[in-house]
Amino acid sequence: MPTSYEFFGFILLVIETLIGMVANGFIAIVNFIDWHRSRKLSPADMILSCLGLFRFAFHAVLIQSAIVNLYFMDAVRLTDVILAGYSSWTFVTTTDLWFATWLSVLYCVKIANFSHPLFLQMKRRFPGLVPWLLLGTVGFSAITTTVAILGSSKMTKCNLFESFPSNNSDSRIKMSNDCWYVALLYTAPNFFPFMIFLSSSILLLTSLWRHKNLLQSSARDASTEVHLNAIKALASFLILYVSSFLMEILSTLFYWIGITDAWALILILNVIASYSSGHAVILIFMNPRLKQKSIRILHQLKC
Repeated sequence: MPTSYEFFGFILLVIETLIGMVANGFIAIVNFIDWHRSRKLSPADMILSCLGLFRFAFHAVLIQSAIVNLYFMDAVRLTDVILAGYSSWTFVTTTDLWFATWLSVLYCVKIANFSHPLFLQMKRRFPGLVPWLLLGTVGFSAITTTVAILGSSKMTKCNLFESFPSNNSDSRIKMSNDCWYVALLYTAPNFFPFMIFLSSSILLLTSLWRHKNLLQSSARDASTEVHLNAIKALASFLILYVSSFLMEILSTLFYWIGITDAWALILILNVIASYSSGHAVILIFMNPRLKQKSIRILHQLKC
């Protein structure tokens, strides 16, 4: 049975999951309704729709993982359950990170103002590439998940090797190299979108901050306030994304070295869930169309 701290963490996780599922489901449904009416979506709405759908699925996988690890520990030891849970987790999290990265890049090329030729070329071409990038992301995530599952046997050998070290120095060195290979295999697919996201976010924040300073010197208070709010929202998203990425790496590391502490797992899941839920709420309030429709629904619920 879980301790009081684990139970409190689980309740918090349930609340974050409900917020995330409602917010991401709302984003996906609103964009689907708009697409059904007009038969077209902007590049930003395409990414938001896919992001909402996959994050909805992500929250379902996340709460399922928490329930199994807290209340059905015997099932966690079954190989089939481990593979099913890890394959679902790897697929949705990898896809989620890439979709969030493409959204950050899109906002960067649309909003940021730089005169470098490469940036100007990206500004012209990137919106048209969005449908292919989304499709490629799903395919890449599926391939990554398949490779990770095929390499799960080496992950088990790493754990066994750490628990029962061999007296043979040659096999020790070989096993150690295999473990480093597996660690790279599990972290690299998330590292690349993280670096792209970090670069685009820093460029966008730099451009917004520079523009805010120009507006301040011109004494345009209203525009300055808008840019300041955008900077705060983007900075919050950056903090959430980085925290989630670090927790993803930490969870893989824990699994790799065989740490199965339920409290540590719940803490990691709470941080990851807060990223997905918090970013969805930020997206709704940053998007005038989504914000207007959410306020309208809230008013109807009050009546």
